[in-house]
Amino acid sequence: MKILQLCGKDFFGAGRAAYRLHMGLRDAGIDCQMWVGAKRTNDASVLDVYPGRLNKKWTKVFVKLEKLKIKFFAGGAMHMFSLGAPAHSLRKKIEKEKPDLIHLHWTNRGFMDLNTLRGIKIPVVISLHDMWWFTGGCHYDEECGRYIDACGLCPVLKKDGEQGLSLRHLKHKKEVLNTVDKLTFVGLSTWMRDCAAKSAITQGHRVINLPNGINISQFSPRNRKVCREKLALPRDKKLILFAAVGVLSEPRKGYKYISRALEQCNPDEYELVVIGEKSNENSVSGLKTHFLGEINDDSLLIEYISATDVSVVPSLQENLSNLIMESLACATPVVAFNIGGNGDMIIHRKNGYLAKEKDVDDLAGGIKFCCDTEHNKNLSQYAQQSIKERFNIQDVSKKYVQLYKTLCGES
Repeated sequence: MKILQLCGKDFFGAGRAAYRLHMGLRDAGIDCQMWVGAKRTNDASVLDVYPGRLNKKWTKVFVKLEKLKIKFFAGGAMHMFSLGAPAHSLRKKIEKEKPDLIHLHWTNRGFMDLNTLRGIKIPVVISLHDMWWFTGGCHYDEECGRYIDACGLCPVLKKDGEQGLSLRHLKHKKEVLNTVDKLTFVGLSTWMRDCAAKSAITQGHRVINLPNGINISQFSPRNRKVCREKLALPRDKKLILFAAVGVLSEPRKGYKYISRALEQCNPDEYELVVIGEKSNENSVSGLKTHFLGEINDDSLLIEYISATDVSVVPSLQENLSNLIMESLACATPVVAFNIGGNGDMIIHRKNGYLAKEKDVDDLAGGIKFCCDTEHNKNLSQYAQQSIKERFNIQDVSKKYVQLYKTLCGES
């Protein structure tokens, strides 16, 4: 059985999750290749299908043309909105490779033209890292729910009528995907599965829940005191970890809620550690802040997670957060709103805290609860075990192998 994984990158959110699955499948003895448009790993089984400057330039051209198309027909987008075209077509490459099954992940920003899938005769699995595959173009619907029927009047677009761009794209996507013989949508969280199952696009297709997994041998707790000393972090403060990639440009990330919650934390007791953003500022909401910028080294990321008392993920819509999974695997409890897929990983007051949606006081209370010395020890002990039991990449990979075999008629 030959599996082909397709993802725009082998790094960042969806790319990291897809690569973990790819490695899990290969460790399970599966003949698996991963094709990407941007590669950072040194793994020979990961192929950059658009090598060289010219291909990279074409990808950038496709992205600009897509933005121009969105601006022309809908005045532009306030947040991420994609059409799956113009982009590279992978059809000829796929036909030459002759895989038994294709597993798609995040494929936008010029990586793959949606029409690549038209009429394809082998089984296709789509991992839903966000909502794009079953909406009219948005990656998160801001709770509008219009994808259930037909889209149109999209809140992410600046100008979109009832018969506008989002409706036309939803119809096009549905028409293309309906030509695929065997199509399975995988909601990585139970929430994403339930959202997808309601969509006009998924009707007549299989929609299931299988999560991402994590290598629990790699992502495991390190000694907190040792990590703090090595990373030059204070030993006598309660440290809060916050991943801040794109928070200022994307309200969904919930920055305004964490900033207000931190105002309730005593600056003599608490400090903030921020991954993903750099700043000339030295504080957020009155707390001394350590801005780390982008971290691409998993070993370093594990040390920072292990050094902190709690991770906070204040997103208003969230699928299956890598940071939540990574933090819990490293025995660091997590505070998040009780939304989306957060409840698949966080068990309230056992390995973290699920705050009421958009409730700043409850979010602050959760941070204090998790940082309390007695609670923190108990939460940490259960955190690692909870991930080991449900998200171990070895166990998760076996479930995907069984799915592939079923779709390929091998079981």
